[in-house]
Amino acid sequence: MDTPDPRIAFVPPGWVWPAASKKRLALLPAEIFNSTFERAPDDWLHVAPLKKPPLFLTIVTGVITLFLGWVVISVLLQAGTTPAMEGPIPYVIAGVFGLIGLFFLISFVSLLFASRSRASWGNRQCVAVGRSGIAVRFQGVGTNIPWSEVKAVVATTTNDSGVQQARPVKIPILRIERDVDLTSGELRSWKIATFALDAAPRAVYAATHFYWTHPHLRSELGTTVAQQRIDGFAGFAPTTVGPQGAAGF
Repeated sequence: MDTPDPRIAFVPPGWVWPAASKKRLALLPAEIFNSTFERAPDDWLHVAPLKKPPLFLTIVTGVITLFLGWVVISVLLQAGTTPAMEGPIPYVIAGVFGLIGLFFLISFVSLLFASRSRASWGNRQCVAVGRSGIAVRFQGVGTNIPWSEVKAVVATTTNDSGVQQARPVKIPILRIERDVDLTSGELRSWKIATFALDAAPRAVYAATHFYWTHPHLRSELGTTVAQQRIDGFAGFAPTTVGPQGAAGF
């Protein structure tokens, strides 16, 4: 199977889910966002934050965690009280439910942490575009990828290798690949689900891909010239928030 050229912009059908965000990227000074991470090298960036986890999911996960904890405690309290609850059986049951409960507890804590961390610009996870490159703040790690090291920006899905699978899972993702790491020899990439973006996925893809493939226009990044161009990718009305600037062409 021929590998598509990543430099040719392409958004596959169904890549933008109906429930995806319809917000524009935000033009922000580097000083006011991601202060808990290493500062991005650019003064102004076009930022696409990640959404806070759904409150309903957090509540359901917490309720399941409490229920499983109650099951474990109840089984242990009943151990040895009846013939059916004698021997190792109650402890095996408690252990199984305890492991499941531990998984949900970790998930619940992770959801709470994500809700808190994504609530303020100071430590919000995001993808941002600036003159120097792409800033990725994802899963607690901050990375600044120079444009010269970007290997590919692809609108694709999970399990996009073309290998036939019994139950293929096709979740739309934005994949940003960095050039080969000279120390490890491994390709480094970031996969961000489009439904997790708190900005229009098509605009995020277009902004990262367009300025990756148009280096002569990167000087306009960080100005309203670039912001209006990015807004146009998703059909937004032009914004005038941020420093004025002239296009670099």
